[in-house]
Amino acid sequence: MTDYKRTELLVKVAKLYYEDDFSQEMIAQKLGLSRPYISKLLNEAKEKGIVRVQVIDPLSTETPLEQKIREHFSLEKVKIVPTAEGPSSLSRLGLEAARFLDTILQNNDVIGLSWGATIHACSQALLQRNDLKNIVAVQLCGGLSTINKNIYATEILNNFSVSLGSMSYSLPLPAVMDSKRMKDVVQKDHNIAKIMQYGYDSNIALITTGAFGQKSALVHAGYISHNEMKLLAERGAVGDICSHLIDIHGNICDPELDERTVAVSLDELKKKRYRICVAQGLSKADSMLGALNGGIVNVLITNEETADLILRQDDYMNP
Repeated sequence: MTDYKRTELLVKVAKLYYEDDFSQEMIAQKLGLSRPYISKLLNEAKEKGIVRVQVIDPLSTETPLEQKIREHFSLEKVKIVPTAEGPSSLSRLGLEAARFLDTILQNNDVIGLSWGATIHACSQALLQRNDLKNIVAVQLCGGLSTINKNIYATEILNNFSVSLGSMSYSLPLPAVMDSKRMKDVVQKDHNIAKIMQYGYDSNIALITTGAFGQKSALVHAGYISHNEMKLLAERGAVGDICSHLIDIHGNICDPELDERTVAVSLDELKKKRYRICVAQGLSKADSMLGALNGGIVNVLITNEETADLILRQDDYMNP
């Protein structure tokens, strides 16, 4: 058979199969050939580029807004959910984060976690996985022991254990210690050092940001006084990520305060393969923008209203 005739046959078989929905058996009968030979011809058509198969995954397609933010901040992935009111808004955000996490999880992953209602929503939406081995979930930052508010640290770790079969480690320390010396001493404890090491070894970080001001959890917990809050605001504080207070450029606002903060450092956080920021709300837009500008995160999951404000704020800063 000449090359021309061979190509003609490949095109004919491919059109019958892919355009006319003929089965391989039907094509074999029509052309007087064997079914195994038709299968061979279809594979050859693919190899020669006559047939190109493209799978369109509706779950992975980008909206124009997602693409704009991803390219603008050089991110790995952006997922934006419709803005909604009430508890359903947080649930929807948590589900989107859980779906993304499910696509990247592999055996031996160490997942570092912050705390709070947003990460709790993510943990509640986790997909059950029985195929993963040696998963570790660990708290990346100390908690808020002096605030009358549930930060869900224990519940988050428990949900990871139930859904992923992970070994889970909480960090039983306050977010901020009274002195760097005290923090250094406590972190030398064998058990605390082991937990902190898991945090540094984590390759995935699932974290959120906190707003700065009167509603800041660190202020409510008494780690930052109202006078200190005013000074930090003058230095440009816009919020926190893993209890690290940052400015709009993602820089640490107060080095002395940060030395007393019990958390994986921002420099170490930036080294992780996936740094997934899950947050929403107009009050958090500046802290999210700081995390993006500073390259602290490389995956963003938020809602439309917050995403629009982040871009507007960035356009205002960089006209």
